[in-house]
Amino acid sequence: MRAFGFLILLLSGLLSAAELPKPIVLTIDRNHKIAEFDPKSALGAGIDGHWDGETEKMYTPRNVQHMLGAGLGPLSIRLRTELAIDAWHWNPRGVWSDPKHHQGYWTSNAKPDPSNPILLSHGYKLPRRGNTLDEANDDGYSRIDDGDPSTFWKSNPYLAMPYTGEPDSRHPQWVILDFGKAVPINTVRIQWAEPYAKKFTLEYANNGRVYFGGHPGGFFSRVWKRFPRGEVTLGRGGKQELRLSNQPLKVRFLRIWMTEGSGTAPLEARDTRDYLGFSIREISAGQTDEKGIFHDEVSHAANHMQSVTYASSTDPWHREIDRDPKVEQPGIDLIARCGITRGLPAMLSVPVFYDTPENAVALAAYAERSRLHVGRYELGEEPDGQRVAPGDFGALYAQAARGIRKIAPHGILGGPSFVTVDVDHKDDKTYRFDKRWWIRDFQKELARQDETKDFQFLSFEWYPFDNVEGKEEIQIPLAEGMLKRAMARLLPLGLPLVISEANYSVFPCRQEVDLGGALLNAEVAAQFLACGGSADFFYSYEPNKLEESSGSWGNQMMLMQSQHGSSSVPLATFHTLRMLTQEWMDSRGGPHDVYAVKNDLPKSDQSHLSVYALRRPDHSWSLLLINKDADHSLRLTGLSPLPDSLFADGCRFTTYSAKQYSWFSDGKKGHPLRNLPPEHREILGNQPLVIPPWSISIVQSLPTAGKTN
Repeated sequence: MRAFGFLILLLSGLLSAAELPKPIVLTIDRNHKIAEFDPKSALGAGIDGHWDGETEKMYTPRNVQHMLGAGLGPLSIRLRTELAIDAWHWNPRGVWSDPKHHQGYWTSNAKPDPSNPILLSHGYKLPRRGNTLDEANDDGYSRIDDGDPSTFWKSNPYLAMPYTGEPDSRHPQWVILDFGKAVPINTVRIQWAEPYAKKFTLEYANNGRVYFGGHPGGFFSRVWKRFPRGEVTLGRGGKQELRLSNQPLKVRFLRIWMTEGSGTAPLEARDTRDYLGFSIREISAGQTDEKGIFHDEVSHAANHMQSVTYASSTDPWHREIDRDPKVEQPGIDLIARCGITRGLPAMLSVPVFYDTPENAVALAAYAERSRLHVGRYELGEEPDGQRVAPGDFGALYAQAARGIRKIAPHGILGGPSFVTVDVDHKDDKTYRFDKRWWIRDFQKELARQDETKDFQFLSFEWYPFDNVEGKEEIQIPLAEGMLKRAMARLLPLGLPLVISEANYSVFPCRQEVDLGGALLNAEVAAQFLACGGSADFFYSYEPNKLEESSGSWGNQMMLMQSQHGSSSVPLATFHTLRMLTQEWMDSRGGPHDVYAVKNDLPKSDQSHLSVYALRRPDHSWSLLLINKDADHSLRLTGLSPLPDSLFADGCRFTTYSAKQYSWFSDGKKGHPLRNLPPEHREILGNQPLVIPPWSISIVQSLPTAGKTN
């Protein structure tokens, strides 16, 4: 490479050819390498759990071959059980802690059986659940206000002293009631189960990030205010009525903050874990009027008609009858044997929140002994969306990591797969917040547990747009800046960054199956790797069907199931990802160097054009150009303005636009109206190129042209 080298391309701008403005200069600085990656490890796709019976339809040999046709590399094995508040029987063979009654704490068998491979696995609902809502099918409910005193919520015993090695006050457990609006509260009735809280505090709040409010005196404690008579130091369990104030206070959120448990258990208890943590059967809260009549503001129901409650953790105890028909996971051996991994190291999600450390370690042990090659162990999934406190997650992470390290000494461990790290939406107090304080507190807990060394990468999901009714021609030009700002916050932490899932939205929508979603998915992959990200995983790999959200029909997928499910139809994202893996990158892998690109487009038009330049292992060059202007073309007026241009001998030009793809919206019957492959042409060095509106294009130098530069 020469000491100073630039490639200059002349573009016409974001107008039609009849209105050509002053030519715009695109400059690639061949002395400014900004990143390096290998597609074999850096660009992959994620698979996940689905409803009963769907796995068999998705993983037919024909569908697997179609999936592989996208050219993507490593696999990310997602974990729907973590989102559904389920325990994962990743091996249907295993042991119960109470085998006589087929219930208790489950540990799957860690020894592979070649004669009986794991083709399917399932999630099991947790009957001691404390959350009304979940992040999967959202068809469960909280036992705290279900109106049934025979059921109860119980916190995770693995957050108690015998497992953390620290006093329970280090990991206080809590439940929160969200009334939806401020209501008058001066009395709370708690019906405790075993173990109950001996020391606890009742607090209230009306705004702020209530789900992550920290210890009293901490930075986030200002969100919560203690009721005048809200501190209890001698709790005795049973049915307890607390008059918290003389006059009712207006309260939106009510929290019970528990710091010392009774260490008691039901008479029939035989497991040590039954004695650990806290347990509540039912909560009522409201106003006691001047006549002594109590007016309950809590809606008690065994469905989503109940008042919304959240809990700090949930006991992973469950029963054989609790199998969840909506959480079927592809089996470890099915994944390893069907060819979908390409023999490349996969990223395996490990259960942490709603499972036991023993089951997590057994999973890693099985993976190490099986044909599944695991490159990364990703512990947990979406703690921010599930309101898990960083200290609690750190304690659970440390327990699982310690065990995994013993049986996988060379494994790469990380997490936690945040729902997002985008903080552009300032009004969202749930999961769209600056994660740096959360990561700091999580790392402090790992340091306390002497497990910092086993946090080796930071993963997050990237679904930039919650508004599925928004116009993609407005949203997509904003996406590059959103990811840029998010990475700017995380890169200084010094950890390799991994996008564990990526697509247009967490909700099904038309954009995901239309051309706009295809442009976004391609840009997210290119931008993330060009900015120093370690690996990006598109979601989701397997063929799927259309689903509805807010009247919009779509899904996160690149292949759509045919009516009978035995074959699949490629969608726009399939073609754009294939362009990345087969045209922009070298499909054989190897080190790909990313170089800085500048242009002098007017500031108002900067967000409509993205260009990413690669120097491939064979020394050829390729440019990825994404025109995010839905109405105007770009005109490339010269490919060899300099005598030593990298493209002097011509190029291969590939483009994909509305000429090739059009989606027909028809509810669940929607389908591609036009579905052609990208257009390919070979162009002489002095011929102009037109980059269509709303398109992705790739310009490749001929290999002989690049070897001398």
